[in-house]
Amino acid sequence: MSHDLKKFKFLKKIIGSIGYKLVDKKSVKTERLIDNFSVKIENILQPLINKKKVNKIIQVGANDGKSDDFLFKCFNKDLDAILIEPIEDAFLKLKENYKKFSKVKCLNLAVDVENGNKEIFSVNQKFYKFYEKKYEKTNVDWLNILSSFSKDHLINHGIKKDHITSNNIQCKTFLNLMDDYDFHDLDLLVVDTEGYDIKLIDNFIETLKIKPMIIFEWIHAEKTEIELLLNKLKKLNYEFLKLGRDLICFQRGYIFS
Repeated sequence: MSHDLKKFKFLKKIIGSIGYKLVDKKSVKTERLIDNFSVKIENILQPLINKKKVNKIIQVGANDGKSDDFLFKCFNKDLDAILIEPIEDAFLKLKENYKKFSKVKCLNLAVDVENGNKEIFSVNQKFYKFYEKKYEKTNVDWLNILSSFSKDHLINHGIKKDHITSNNIQCKTFLNLMDDYDFHDLDLLVVDTEGYDIKLIDNFIETLKIKPMIIFEWIHAEKTEIELLLNKLKKLNYEFLKLGRDLICFQRGYIFS
């Protein structure tokens, strides 16, 4: 073993002992390249919509309906959907982007495991200029995507503590939503709540008997919590397909039949 390799392994062990890990930059770039050429979620979803296998949709964390969003690319006027966005400025853009779809309901609230009110954190728009300079972009509306029940989530994504604002938002449970809008025949649940996805999906399967296709962002999840959830879903006859940072969960034979 070369001296450099020994040195690298020793350094890797030390860094690992304090909770970090060394990542090969070359492999990260290669992974990104492969992701760009890989099948996208819309390539899976569009045929299911065309075949009328997906008719009713709930999207939690819809943002403005377009930014970093695969659902809008597949949407048509026959789909019945509830799109949920708690941050008001993103919600107003969401309503505008979906205004031509008469069967879409846009709700300015959050989904939680209990009904009530809760504090949600987001980037204060008066500091957007700072991030335009930081990221060398003229449009940083995508910062709304970072909105979360956890203030630390924004800080961990490079947002300065004093650039964060908060609001109290109405929260409803999935069960409450299903009852209010007669959505117990849901076909697709999409969840993107910046680290709260696992808790919400766990609550969904614990409180409801339906088994729709579920798409959520796994990248912020802890290994132990996602392992528990996947084992629960597997017992409910779900299979899994990972596409980038999203995980598609579907009943056996639903997609590839």
